[in-house]
Parts: sequence; structure tokens; C-alpha cells
Amino acid sequence: MKNNKKILLIVTVAALALILGACSGGGRVAATGWSEITVSEETVYFSDGPHSYALNLNTGIQKWQFPNEPVNGSEFYAAPVFADENSQLIVVGYDSTVYSLDPQNGSENWFFSGPENRLISAPLVTDQGIYVSSSDNTLYALDFDGGLLWSYTTGDPLWASPIWSDSCGCIYQVSMDYYLYALDPETGKLLWKSESLGGPIVSKPAISESGLIVLGTFNNEIIALNEESHDVEWRVQTDDWAWASPLIDGEQVYASDISGTFYALDLETGQANWQIQPGGGIFSAALVKDDLIYISTDASSLVVVSREGVIQRNQPIEGKLYASPQGAEGKLLLAPSEAEFYLVALNESGVQVWGFPPAK
Repeated sequence: MKNNKKILLIVTVAALALILGACSGGGRVAATGWSEITVSEETVYFSDGPHSYALNLNTGIQKWQFPNEPVNGSEFYAAPVFADENSQLIVVGYDSTVYSLDPQNGSENWFFSGPENRLISAPLVTDQGIYVSSSDNTLYALDFDGGLLWSYTTGDPLWASPIWSDSCGCIYQVSMDYYLYALDPETGKLLWKSESLGGPIVSKPAISESGLIVLGTFNNEIIALNEESHDVEWRVQTDDWAWASPLIDGEQVYASDISGTFYALDLETGQANWQIQPGGGIFSAALVKDDLIYISTDASSLVVVSREGVIQRNQPIEGKLYASPQGAEGKLLLAPSEAEFYLVALNESGVQVWGFPPAK
């Protein structure tokens, strides 16, 4: 069993390299990760390759980039996250380093270089600290000056962001070792651990107000765990790996798989309300905005669906969409791979308002 698990992990990493490492014919070289986006007031923060950027939301004009010049071995893809009452912007890199930046100008406050492998996903920030998952199998807890508070090591790499639960006052971390861990945020002590969930988990779960933890696995399943009893409440088979984080919308769960099937499930039972397959693999969570569901696909399309599962628009986009769309101030933000623009803003009708970097 252990050997089989290791073989699956090797296949998983190889698949990621194939998915994200190919070159495009006419655009830039495909990223080795996908860019995630954070919006605050009139500024967009995102990371793409050798830099993290701050842009004006209305115009797409760059405010700053970090670092000023590319550094060999440094690449950034995870969403920047605010910390310490928004006085810090936390950025993590493939150089195994956590950076604290000034959100106004991108200058460096401090860095933490304790991890021994890539930092794939965005940190979790609470009032108690900064929590960073690493592909060296370890979750690191830092104070707001970059000091190490504690660390907790699992059996395999951590590609998913940790999440906070108000009901248990704890942190949940999923791992590629098939388990979900509940940890004390102050000490890192293990509070409880799920049963084996059957496959690697690479994206963060969603938590409902009723106390269900919903997650996807590479065992082709969507699973709901009960926060109080820690038992599995339901399991739903998917057509392929469930890579993207599920999204809870009222009494429905929106989930997907990399073959391109999108599922609307009943939150309490897991029963399928509807499903569609609009074309293209789905690797990131959907966005719900103004009673519509926005879905990114790797078939160079943005799919817009009603809550009843009726496709409203299947819009071609230059480049492959691996990252989740983001909505802000009447705009939809997309970060395509293998495209001319690193980031594009669309209006509510789907017309491009601006692209970054600007056309020369």
C-alpha cells in the first residue's frame, strides 16, 4: 500500500508538470503554476512567474512589482494575502521563502526561509499568526514579524492552503497523504485527524454553517466530513480527479473534476441536483456573482451558468484558465496561462476592459 501511494504521488507530480509545463505556439511559455488574485479596494494584487504585482483595478496600470528585477530560482503564483490589520502583504514563492511586503509600494519588510521545498498555495492569516503550507510536508506558523511559532509535519506534500474554522477554533490542513488534520492554532498540537480519505488532496476544503467540511480528492471523490463527529457524512464519485476546491452556495455544493464535469450537489446529502460538461478541464473553484456561476476551463473558455445549471455563455478567452475568476467593482478578473496578457479585466457583458501588461 505504501509503495502504491508513493507511485501515485510520482504520477501526480509528473501530471502537474505535463499540465503546466508545456510551451504555447504563439504566446509566452506556460507557467509552472497558475496565478491567483487578491483585490482590495481599487488595487489588484497577483503573482505571475518572477514577480508579484499591484495594479490599479480600474485601469490595469502597474503600481509596483516585487522583486524589482527577476531573481534566479524565484517564482510566485499563490495569491498575496493581507496580514497585521492590512499593514503587510504576505507573498510566498517557489524559492521556499515567505515574504512580507508593504502593500503601498512593494518594499520588503521581512522574509522567512525555513521551508525546504516550494510554497504552492496562499497562506492563511488569522489574528494569531500566519500559517504557510509547504511541499516539504510541513505547515509553518509564523508571528507577524516572521518568527517561527511552531511547525507540524504530515506524511506527504502540502499543496493546499490551510483554512480556519470558527466552530472548532482550529486550523484544518489537508495533505497529499490522504488525511485532513485539525490543529490547535496556538501550539500546533494535533486535535484530530480524519480517517484515510482514499487519495491525495491538493486544494483547500470548504466549511458549511451546519458543520460539514467538503473536499475533493484524487481518488475521484467529493467527500463531506462532520466537524463534530469527524465521520464521513457522504461521498460522491466524480469522473476524474477532483482538483478544485468545492464552493458552498446556500444548500448547494459546486464541485468539479479535471475531465471538465461540473457538479451541483445537495449540501446535506451529496445527491446530484444537476451536472454539466461544458468542455475543458476544471482546476479551480467557481465564482458565484449576481446569481451566476463563473467557471474557468483549460479549453480557453469562461463558462457562465445559472444556479439551475443552464449555460448562459461559453466565452472564448486567449490562453488556458487554470485559476479561479475573481469579481470586483463590476469587473471579472482572469489570469490566463499561455496568453499575451497575464491578467485581464472584463466588464459584466464579457468585453475586455484592460489587459496586463499593456499591449506594446
